[in-house]
Amino acid sequence: MRDAETAEEIGCNLADFLDQVNWLAQRPAAAVRVAASLRTEPPRTGDAVQDAYLAAVAAHVAHRLRIRVPTWAEKKCRRLEHPWFALPDAWARATLLRDSPAAFRERNLFTTEDALHRA
Repeated sequence: MRDAETAEEIGCNLADFLDQVNWLAQRPAAAVRVAASLRTEPPRTGDAVQDAYLAAVAAHVAHRLRIRVPTWAEKKCRRLEHPWFALPDAWARATLLRDSPAAFRERNLFTTEDALHRA
């Protein structure tokens, strides 16, 4: 991903990355190209949620394509100490606990199951 300075830029870069992964997944040898793109650790943002989220995306994509999760995505600094919920309302927590992809739950992030879907 390109260097980003704001949460908005990180979101745009992430969307571009997911579009690229979806495009590559339709081609032979996609796993090799995606694995190469995941190998380099993105710089830490200074925001623990964003850092954990980027690691969760990398792990989720790796699991989806049946490739090795990059080592940087397994670092302790890429996991949250306390749970973070994408929706702040107490009524939504049960749904988020149930629906969050495994790579996100492992990092104490709880989001909707479609958090990584692109139109």
